[in-house]
Amino acid sequence: MDPEFFIKIVVYISIFLGLFTLVYYFLGFLKKSKKLKNLDVKEFPFCSIIVPAYNEEDTLEKTIKSAVELNYPKNKFEILIIDDGSSDQTFNLAKKLEKKYGNVKAFTKKNGGKASAMNFGIKKSRGEFIISFDADSMVVPDALKKMIPYFYDETVMCVTPGMKVYRPKGVLQRVQAIEYDLGIFLRKAFTRINAVHVTPGPFSVYRKVFFEKYGGYDEKNITEDMEIAMRIQYHNYKIENSPESLVYTIAPNKLYPLTRQRRRWYFGMISNLWKYKSMFGKNYGELGLIILPSGIISVLIVMIVTFYYIYRFIVEFIRNLSLYSSIGFDFWNNFNLSWNLIGINLYKYFSEPIILFASVFIIINFLMLLYINKRVKSIDRPISIFLNYVFFIYFYGILFSFWWIISIIYSIFKREIKW
Repeated sequence: MDPEFFIKIVVYISIFLGLFTLVYYFLGFLKKSKKLKNLDVKEFPFCSIIVPAYNEEDTLEKTIKSAVELNYPKNKFEILIIDDGSSDQTFNLAKKLEKKYGNVKAFTKKNGGKASAMNFGIKKSRGEFIISFDADSMVVPDALKKMIPYFYDETVMCVTPGMKVYRPKGVLQRVQAIEYDLGIFLRKAFTRINAVHVTPGPFSVYRKVFFEKYGGYDEKNITEDMEIAMRIQYHNYKIENSPESLVYTIAPNKLYPLTRQRRRWYFGMISNLWKYKSMFGKNYGELGLIILPSGIISVLIVMIVTFYYIYRFIVEFIRNLSLYSSIGFDFWNNFNLSWNLIGINLYKYFSEPIILFASVFIIINFLMLLYINKRVKSIDRPISIFLNYVFFIYFYGILFSFWWIISIIYSIFKREIKW
């Protein structure tokens, strides 16, 4: 079979399935949740917000300030800063914040990773509910008040927030901004079929009784948020989502730290899918039959298609240069920009059915992103979302494939990855 024909078939099938699932999940996103109980001030439970911090002196104060300013009864929550053996001034800053705010406590411990810091905090906590809160994030004031009512379903063990990138700048942060926006949509859609399999570090709320019954965070697991989510699902409990409870996180803005983050995430995903391989299948409903298998398939498809088109672009570029060189044409000095030539190439490009099909998908996706941001009352303007989306379309496939290749190599050779 001609490789190009095979790739086109794969792309057509991918776009069709993408459109189908997009519409399916979007209808789920639009579906109204059952009306939540309006709680009286006296009914709000006591919560413990745990902030694991490792070398976070630049962002910790903003994080704590946003938590202190939560629109939640002040006598109903505590904030525990757990310094995980930082080498900077994180713990000294934490002690200053402890003196500044009445409900903040600062602790320090030997470096052991985020899961270790969370378990330390859980042991020190007094709350009925545990909230993980990354030290590089900021939460909106009404977040916790909107999340707690979901727990009046006793089978709900965790409620996740809507996550967004804080004031994205540059290509990498803008690409991540769209990725996070799509995450808001998918996480809410997945709750309709009880298929949430990641509980984000920034401001996910848990019942403390779950940790008491099934143990704390897995300290040997580098993606503890995915592991705890899979464990909740494994024991047949529910994970809910409150998309309006926004948390803004400061995303990496340089390639190396971003690659390190994604290498940890994807390596952890491989490890956790293997650990919970028994969840694949009908016993876990849509999660086991559709979501987990389709996640693996989509990774493979993106990698195959991305690298094929990169290869084809390079081959055609080299071929054209060779043709010009063979007739003695000085390409760099004699090339003139011709609008007619551009028009012909654009017509040729967009007249391909596969491009038109993909364009429809891209437009629908963008309109959906605008709606989601309006629904959750995001501070992002439409022009900013559009700019982010342009960068996402052009660069995400390449970055995504690059991160997965590195993660697979680390997994095959069992390389150690730390927090």
